[in-house]
Parts: sequence; structure tokens; C-alpha cells
Amino acid sequence: MEKLDFFNDIAEKWDSTSHYDMDKIELLIKLLYIKNGDAVLDVGTGTGVLIPILLKLTGNITAIDSAEKMIELAHKKFAHTEVNFIHGDVLEYPFDDGAFDHIICYSVFPHFDDKPLAISRLAKKLKPGGLLSILHSASKEKINGIHVHAHNRDIMADNLPPAQGLISCAQNCGLREEIIIDNSEMYLFGARRKWQV
Repeated sequence: MEKLDFFNDIAEKWDSTSHYDMDKIELLIKLLYIKNGDAVLDVGTGTGVLIPILLKLTGNITAIDSAEKMIELAHKKFAHTEVNFIHGDVLEYPFDDGAFDHIICYSVFPHFDDKPLAISRLAKKLKPGGLLSILHSASKEKINGIHVHAHNRDIMADNLPPAQGLISCAQNCGLREEIIIDNSEMYLFGARRKWQV
């Protein structure tokens, strides 16, 4: 069973079986300093966990997920909003370069098979000065432990690396690390695209 099959199969029960610490998520999002009007890309939106928080900050939200059933549920839940929902692979989708002020990967980064490639492609979609954020409302140890014990072989290998280990990769992609939190409570790696001279 591939990853997409796994996420499509669990989509209907995702909200009832997944428990999020919304206070932690709100704190992490607050640290990103999203301003009204900022263009935000919510990568791997799932059933739209971040959307209620993001809607308080900006009305310019694009939510993308490669799992069709996940994005369908998110769209249904937030049909009354102006969020732009897209079913597709964020690394292949033809977003314009420099389209977003913020690209947020909440609880999705471990599922990228080629993490340097993911950072490289996402970095190109940031405006100069835009922020790429990889965040989890739990520690990397807890996230990795959940994946190791998953019933899907593809998910078992999905790993969240130490935040410090992402610095050189981000720098190679024209980003400058700005926020690093990697502790027993949460995880946030934020890197900003350098301004063009």
C-alpha cells in the first residue's frame, strides 16, 4: 500500500482519531508573524487543521494535498471560505515562482522522500523575504516514534530530521535559517528566502 492509499483510506476518520494541541499550533503559527493579505500555502493541509487559525490572520490561503479524500474533506468543511483548495503534489504543481509570503509544512515534512529536493522546490515558490516553515506540535522523537509503529511500511520509514540538520540544505537553496525550535514539546524550522539585491 502506498502512502497516498494510506492517507486516502484514513481520511474519513482522521478528525476523530487525530488529536491536536491547538494551543501549541496557535503558538507556532503566531511565531511566523503572518500579516493580513500575506499569501500563504498550506502544504499537506489534510482535513484543514491549520485553516481556522490562518483565516484569522489572512484571507489569502491556498491549501494543497496529494490525498484526494483529505482535500475533499477539507474543502467540504471550509466551503464557506475563500480558501483555494488544490488536489495535487506540491512539488510538481505549477505554482508561479515567488508566489507566496509563507509556505507552511505542518505535520507533512517527514513524508517527503527527498527532503533536500522538497526544500529546494518550495524555496523557489517563496517571494523574496518569504518564510518556509516546517512545524509539528510534538517533538521529533514523538513524531518519529508514531511513524515507526505505523501499520504502513511506507510511513514507517518517514523521518523528521533534527532541525539543525536542515540549516545547510536551506542555505544551499537561498534561504537563511530564522527560527529553530526542536525540543520535547514542539518542532519548528523556519527559513527565510534572501532578499534579492
